[in-house]
Amino acid sequence: MPTEATGLWFFLLKGGPVMVLIVALSVIALTLILAKFWEFWRFRVQLTKLTQRLHAQVQDGNLSIALRICREYPTALGRLFETAILHRAQERAELTRRLERLGGDVVAELESYMSTLATIIGVAPMLGFLGTIIGLIKAFMSWETMGEGITINVLAGGIYEAMITTAAGLSVAIPYYLIYNHLVTRVKVLARLAEERTEEFVDLLTEEPPKESVRHAL
Repeated sequence: MPTEATGLWFFLLKGGPVMVLIVALSVIALTLILAKFWEFWRFRVQLTKLTQRLHAQVQDGNLSIALRICREYPTALGRLFETAILHRAQERAELTRRLERLGGDVVAELESYMSTLATIIGVAPMLGFLGTIIGLIKAFMSWETMGEGITINVLAGGIYEAMITTAAGLSVAIPYYLIYNHLVTRVKVLARLAEERTEEFVDLLTEEPPKESVRHAL
């Protein structure tokens, strides 16, 4: 029936077990992508709010309050600014090296599950090609078994599986690959933004010593 031939269930059935795997990977990839977009948006908001609050407290000389604000963010970003406050008395070069190491943790958090997404994007088309081989094997096995009695309907089952899985694998990989590259770019942009905000904060800490001493803040 025409309606069945255009339905998703039809393609799932014709694609065989490999098609089920491709659909499952597609759902996982979509979940990861939505989670990363939410994470990146939240990171930018947190970075803006955190730096605004810290600048206000440091300018007023309230280092103890600034430290408490940092500890409200149990993330690499919060630890980054907390370290800047605690070690502000160090030479600028040493402080910069210390913050660069923590900056790596910030980038690592931003890149979380990106490798999983990249793996799915790479595996999906390979599963599609695997489905193609399986479908063609089924078609030729049917041909060998039935000999001259083979019919188009029998061959079509294997050919359907071969073509559908290839199309499905590529349909998953191509758009998700483009989105993945966009996410990689977003990571670089956010990492650079965090670096700029950290440098501005360190400038504030080192150029205008607050009224409250570091020892008192601890």
